[in-house]
Amino acid sequence: MEHLRYVITAKLRRRESFFLTWHPRDTSTNAPRAAGPVTLWVSPSSPIGFEFSSSAPGPLSREWISALMSGSYGTRGLLVIPERAVQSRRAAGE
Repeated sequence: MEHLRYVITAKLRRRESFFLTWHPRDTSTNAPRAAGPVTLWVSPSSPIGFEFSSSAPGPLSREWISALMSGSYGTRGLLVIPERAVQSRRAAGE
């Protein structure tokens, strides 16, 4: 969540609007829900807030932030991806 906050805040500071897309997961099993992705339009005038379960943020991964940010300029917008997806791409040599 801290990585998303970082990217979203950076984009809004630059007055950029964008789509934010994620695939909902079942909270009890962490399995993908049958429904498709959820997409929101985020603009500098959108009210937005962040809520964290811990007050101590972990270290930020520049690689993950870079992947989130670069993806945000595509037609799908900022796609919420797990860090392991970025690590898998790196391991595969992409």
